[in-house]
Amino acid sequence: MTFLKKWLFRLFLFVVCVLAFLAASDNSAEVTLVFLDAETPKWPISWWILSGFVIGIFFGLALSAVSTTKMKLEVRKVKKQVSKSHDALDNLRATNSDPNVS
Repeated sequence: MTFLKKWLFRLFLFVVCVLAFLAASDNSAEVTLVFLDAETPKWPISWWILSGFVIGIFFGLALSAVSTTKMKLEVRKVKKQVSKSHDALDNLRATNSDPNVS
């Protein structure tokens, strides 16, 4: 099953790369982007789309890293609480099962 998943994923990546290549070849007109008074250099439309995609990936990874870090810290905190609770429970069991305690 893992072998099949690997090859399906590779096939999917190949199809995405072919589609990206076709889109890049169809969008080769050079444009300049203007925001307020700032102008960018002339690049093909496909480069602008690719740049936006890459920036979006990095932005998403940064947000994901922040979220994942928060969750990992919360899990660590909860594990410490559970460990303390188990220790306290073990101590209570030890004192209650001790025959010398009345």
